[in-house]
Amino acid sequence: MTFQIHSLSPTAAEIAGLDCSRALPPETLEALRAALKEHPVICIRDQHLDAPGLGAFARRLGPLEKQDRSAFCHPDDSDILILSNDRRADGSQIGIVDAGDFWHSDSSHMSEPCRYTMLYAVQNPIKGGDTHYIDMRKVYEALPASLKNEIAGCEAVHHVSKTLNPRVTVSAERAGAADYYKSRETATKSVTQPMVRTHPESGEQALYISPRFTIAIAGMDDAEAQPLLDELFRFMFSNPAWQYTHKWRDNDLVIWDNACLNHMAGGGYEYPDVRRMHRATVAGDRPFYRAS
Repeated sequence: MTFQIHSLSPTAAEIAGLDCSRALPPETLEALRAALKEHPVICIRDQHLDAPGLGAFARRLGPLEKQDRSAFCHPDDSDILILSNDRRADGSQIGIVDAGDFWHSDSSHMSEPCRYTMLYAVQNPIKGGDTHYIDMRKVYEALPASLKNEIAGCEAVHHVSKTLNPRVTVSAERAGAADYYKSRETATKSVTQPMVRTHPESGEQALYISPRFTIAIAGMDDAEAQPLLDELFRFMFSNPAWQYTHKWRDNDLVIWDNACLNHMAGGGYEYPDVRRMHRATVAGDRPFYRAS
């Protein structure tokens, strides 16, 4: 099976001619991996995937990361997470309503973060619902030499709990969110990750921090660490050319590489205008930094 690649931006591309509901030959999977190395955001339009079909396709790129929020996993495949603001007849939420509401790299609060995220658009809202991406390779490449030297070999502290992070807030739209994140403060341990991450395949360097999960710098007093993080976060958003915004269509399948990106859900819609996405995450390895 062959496919065509059409560039959408320096970071993103659209693939045509690929049917992800079918078993793909090894050479097609290798070509897809190669495309992801060049364009870490890939959109494959007009796919028709139920939850088991999405899971089957995702597993062809590697074992899937297990989901710890079983209440929002799809009943037909427990490795598929439902992201949605839709509600059941009794008013209960069928999916995670606030998923991705701040800039982050998926699972960076875990010792072995997921490598690829796949998001399949089951239903898009009439208005809003975009997803934004920042290419952290380009951010790192443009960093002043003084900042590169300051963070080389440093590690940042990442934690899942929003209540430990003054840069984010807990959404009032998600039932029980405040209690959930409060419980995560002690039930989940923080992890340290290299502030500069070396891509495991290309060897490129990327800034590996995020406003959502990064809360401190290991071994550095907060009086010094927090201003440094603030400076780095300001720099992240200083050039729109490093960003790509995906405007979803129904049946879009978007795959991205968490080793070199931050992303954020754009919001901008309200119930009963419904957004429903199904998400699979391909397991990854321990991030590392290797000096160029």
